[in-house]
Amino acid sequence: MTKNFMNLYKKNGTCYIEQQNVPFTDEELGSLEKMCQDVPKEFVEVGDAGELNHLSVGRFQTDVEKPKIVNQKFSNVVMPILENEKIMSFIKEVLDTRKKLFIRRVQFNEIEKNCFIGYHLDIDSNPDYLAACVIQFGSDYKGGLYRVFKPENNNKFIDYKCARYSLIVSNCLYPHEVTKVLEGSRKSLVFFVSDHFKENRRLSAN
Repeated sequence: MTKNFMNLYKKNGTCYIEQQNVPFTDEELGSLEKMCQDVPKEFVEVGDAGELNHLSVGRFQTDVEKPKIVNQKFSNVVMPILENEKIMSFIKEVLDTRKKLFIRRVQFNEIEKNCFIGYHLDIDSNPDYLAACVIQFGSDYKGGLYRVFKPENNNKFIDYKCARYSLIVSNCLYPHEVTKVLEGSRKSLVFFVSDHFKENRRLSAN
C-alpha cells in the first residue's frame, strides 16, 4: 500500500491518504485534535515564505533560526505522537528515502469562511524542507481545496478535497495554496520534515 503512495508522490508531488490508511490510531488522532483545539492561536496575514494568508495559527514547534518547541504544555502531547518511529518510517517510505528524517516545524491552521493560504513554496521558509505533512481535522466546510501546481507549469494543478483524519504528504518543491473557504472552518495540523536539523539555512543564504 505504501508503495502506491510513494508512486503518487513521485508522479504528482503529493499523495492523499484516506483515514483508513493513515499511520495514526484513532486515539492518537483524537489527542492531536484536542491539542490543536486548545493551543493558543494567533492571526497570520503573511506566511513564513512571504505569502499572503488569512488564518489563525497555533504553534507547537517553530523554525525561525532553528527548530524550537513552544507552547510546551501542548507540544508535550503532540511531538511524541508525530515523532513516533512508525510515523517517521511511513513518511520515509512515501518519500523513498533512507536518510534519517527530523520534524522541523509543527503548527495548527484554522481557516474560516472567506479565508485562505496564499500561493507559496515551502522551501522559501527553509531550503531544507523535504515534505509538508497535513492531517485534516475539520470536515464541515466548503472550498478550502489543497491546490498543488506543477513546478514547470503553473497553469496545471491538482486539487485535493481533504476529508476528516486524512493525511497529505506534499513535496516542498511544488508550489501550492489553500483556496478560499466558502463555508465552515477548515482545520489541519501541519508538520514539515527534513534530513537537516541544525540552523535554518535560509538565514545563511541571505
